Amino acid sequence: MLHKVGVIETIDPESGMHYQFHPGIETGYYPQVHDFYEISLVTEGTIEMEINRREERLLPGALLLIRPGDIHSRRAAGPCSYMNLAFPCQTLTEMFRYLAMPNLQKKLQALPNPPQTEVSLGEALLLKARMERLKLLPPGQPQAAGVELRCLILEIMVQYFLPVFTEPARRTCPAWLEKLVEDMENPEVLSSTLDNLSLLCGCTKEHLCRCFRKYLGVSPAAYLNAKRLTYASALLIHSEQKVIDVAYEAGFQSLSRFYHAFKKEFGIPPMEYRYKIRETKGR
Repeated sequence: MLHKVGVIETIDPESGMHYQFHPGIETGYYPQVHDFYEISLVTEGTIEMEINRREERLLPGALLLIRPGDIHSRRAAGPCSYMNLAFPCQTLTEMFRYLAMPNLQKKLQALPNPPQTEVSLGEALLLKARMERLKLLPPGQPQAAGVELRCLILEIMVQYFLPVFTEPARRTCPAWLEKLVEDMENPEVLSSTLDNLSLLCGCTKEHLCRCFRKYLGVSPAAYLNAKRLTYASALLIHSEQKVIDVAYEAGFQSLSRFYHAFKKEFGIPPMEYRYKIRETKGR
């Protein structure tokens, strides 16, 4: 049975958008087709997807723009998660008009399959952090959420999807950098400095910075800071540790630096973040 999903039942009428994290796949909703656009990013695990009778195996970092009329199904190949940003056709029409590319939407719809690209591990992490911040916006301010979502959609379209039409595929990440990024998943590495990372991978700091920007789209410091804050936010939600212990376990050298970085990223202090997120989870 084909499930038809419309703008009215999906898009929030006040913000004009819809976003959601999915910690898994509810197969009862597929296959489906809808009359709006949907940006989909795989954040963890592997997702098997069928779009317009073409099967895809999507890994973390896979980014798709599902169009109105695209018939698609998702199946989990083990534990997985993904995030969606949905918006009406008019939003993209206005965006392309603003970018002085009014004919691009017709070209987009004429493609046999939805545009698809891959973002780096660092970029996926930062996009996920941007989405996490949206949870902290006051529920009584849908217009503020709409502004944040429009800015995010514009950035994603310009940075990731427009180059698909004009540029060759990105070069793959070198093996030593993939190994370093894998090592940085270890909480013990979160307190590392640029010097430590340079020794860990056996290259100069200058070369390390160039490769991070080239292949991951961010500096080593920005990537490491995002990892620290993501780890700290998880500790705040899922543990009872004191804020000072969270700060040092997440790799920050001082409590004041942690407070400053956390508030800059999430807009509120760590303890307030803990209480707000737990409230939304019903804890």
